[in-house]
Amino acid sequence: MIAIGLSLLGFYLALGFIFGLLFAFLGGAKRIDPGAVEGSWGFKVLLIPGCMIFWPYLLFRWIKSSAPPVECSRHR
Repeated sequence: MIAIGLSLLGFYLALGFIFGLLFAFLGGAKRIDPGAVEGSWGFKVLLIPGCMIFWPYLLFRWIKSSAPPVECSRHR
């Protein structure tokens, strides 16, 4: 039972790694966050571990192509 759970976790993280590479280097991050346009190569590499975990949510946002809401407060 534990072996099946670990296999599923490994499969999930492997899919997340592949997605992270595509997301960071093919422009997914740029479509979701306009501030990522100026991101360096090192910034893109640092995105990959987070993408491995949150890839279903990021895939949904990438497909939807919605930018985060703009803050409308006195500080902007």
